[in-house]
Amino acid sequence: MPLKVALDFRLLDKLRKVEGPVLDDLAPLAREHASTVLQASRTLVPVGKRDTDGKPPLSTTGFVDGPAVNGEKSSVSATAGYEHEAAGAIHEGFHWGTQRFAEPVHFLRKPARKGRAKFRKAVATQILATLSRLFPSR
Repeated sequence: MPLKVALDFRLLDKLRKVEGPVLDDLAPLAREHASTVLQASRTLVPVGKRDTDGKPPLSTTGFVDGPAVNGEKSSVSATAGYEHEAAGAIHEGFHWGTQRFAEPVHFLRKPARKGRAKFRKAVATQILATLSRLFPSR
């Protein structure tokens, strides 16, 4: 389904000129969003009655890593997930280009999907704030 988007090309040109500082300003937002996804997923993680395999329970292996700023690919991302073979990680962030990571497990995917609208608004607000700081109007 086509999506109609209003785009200010002047802002896009400015963004391309100073993408480094913009990505640096987006890094804390990406980590905060990944942390929120992890916290929301904890209620969806399956919990067994007891530990039978000698490994720590899935629900206790949560982690948040990053943010990682990649200047070559113009992206910033943070990773949240579980260090357990029954789960994996989800990569949240701001990327220009194609999707680079595989789909995460369902109990990470659902909270991430629910929180993305708020994250997108925060990213848009931060981009405009950074551009207005770097390019003050007369």
